[in-house]
Amino acid sequence: MASSDSVFYDSVPISDSFLNLSDPAQFTPLPDTWVLGVADIVDSTGEIARGRYKTVNMVGAAVISGAINALGGRVFPYVFGGDGAAFAVPGEEAGTARETLAALQSWAELSRMTLRAALVSVADIRAAGRDLRVARYAPSTGVDYAMFSGGGLAGPRGR
Repeated sequence: MASSDSVFYDSVPISDSFLNLSDPAQFTPLPDTWVLGVADIVDSTGEIARGRYKTVNMVGAAVISGAINALGGRVFPYVFGGDGAAFAVPGEEAGTARETLAALQSWAELSRMTLRAALVSVADIRAAGRDLRVARYAPSTGVDYAMFSGGGLAGPRGR
């Protein structure tokens, strides 16, 4: 039987209006029991300047595909940043997320890239004075994208 945490993202309303997502009320707070996974390539700007932009994008995108594969195709919110990615999963999947991020770090080293990765509980993000909320945007039927708000992805220096 699925826990309420594991079906949370399925219950987030899907909007087909990008403009509506400028309203903070359209974003749903992630449960405190969820975890945020983040990954970023060290010196991606330098790597791109050295002509390795395809490798940078491949490693960054692998964070998402690695998590999708590890979770058996289960739907969860994620965003791609070009040189990294972020995703959120129920706390019951924290071990899987941790193992996946560690494996991706080792794999990135094969391409001579250093992938920084971390897993942070949503409760800890809120305890640090930030929030983590999610919305789903569907530009067409059968396709939707996660969008995050609340500053929880910004980090301690607001980046």
